[in-house]
Amino acid sequence: MPDLDLDAVLSAVSAASRVAKRAAAERADLADLLKDDRSPVTVADLAVQVAVTAAMRAAGVPHSDRLVGEEGSDSLDAGGAKMLAQIIRLAGDALVDADLQTAAPTTEAAVRELLDAGGLDPASEDRDVFWSLDPIDGTKGFLRGQQFALALGLVEGDAPIIGFLGCPHLPLHATDDYGAADPVGSIYVGVVGEGAWAGTTDATDMTSLDSIAVSPSPPGDRVRVCLSYEKAHGDQDRTSAALEATGVSTTPIRIDSQCKYAMVASGRADLYLRLAREGYREKSWDHAGGCAVVRAAGGVVESATGEPLRIDGRWVDAPGGIIVRTPAITVPSD
Repeated sequence: MPDLDLDAVLSAVSAASRVAKRAAAERADLADLLKDDRSPVTVADLAVQVAVTAAMRAAGVPHSDRLVGEEGSDSLDAGGAKMLAQIIRLAGDALVDADLQTAAPTTEAAVRELLDAGGLDPASEDRDVFWSLDPIDGTKGFLRGQQFALALGLVEGDAPIIGFLGCPHLPLHATDDYGAADPVGSIYVGVVGEGAWAGTTDATDMTSLDSIAVSPSPPGDRVRVCLSYEKAHGDQDRTSAALEATGVSTTPIRIDSQCKYAMVASGRADLYLRLAREGYREKSWDHAGGCAVVRAAGGVVESATGEPLRIDGRWVDAPGGIIVRTPAITVPSD
């Protein structure tokens, strides 16, 4: 396990989460564009990646010189001067919140360098330990004013070992409506082999967090299942069939992003299935942070064939899809 100042990373994730929340409130005024795969990218995606990278570097966090990040500086070419100005403002706000104002980028060159730092290819650059970052996981949830997450995971070899999930709209405790935006939000940290913790997004040190664990058993024998809003995120027919094959009653929880991992890790859900669709390959930033948090909380993250989920640089090795669950339940293998 690398020698790591968890407080420094928590402070960066917490500050960036709070700024992302403010960005969500003003999302109608933010610049955005479509990537080649037609998925949206907003100023918040880019600003959060810039802020987290700059904050980790300024705090001397190991392996933060380059990381596996979702976004790159190519988005600036299409976004123009308006997007650049908004990135500098939002990233600067996050770094001021983290008391790292001197690390805030003020020029296009500095912003580009921080975004390009996210282009790490661990195999070709001979990195056995690396960070994987999704600055705004669940961009469509962000745009709807619902759930999204800042997801950061430290990978050693092919295993996520430390995870951070900043969930600006997710309440810390159970509620009947996860579609609404909580006024405070929550944050989750997991260190595999040591434990998992959660608190509100104003947390700046580990002592302010409380321990969490997966549910020992589904309440009332009804398995609480996290499902995506977006049908494109998995084969819904296969998901439904797999749930029916469990032979138990289910309670669906529709929620965007790696907030689903947070739900399982904190005992508010029992199962999340992300079964693969043909031709789609999972990205590491979509799962590394959440996987570490769930495993640290005592949960299981595996492929649909029952093998442990493995991170392969910028990709995920999970034949058939991904199953996130409490050990109290099992899902038939593909």
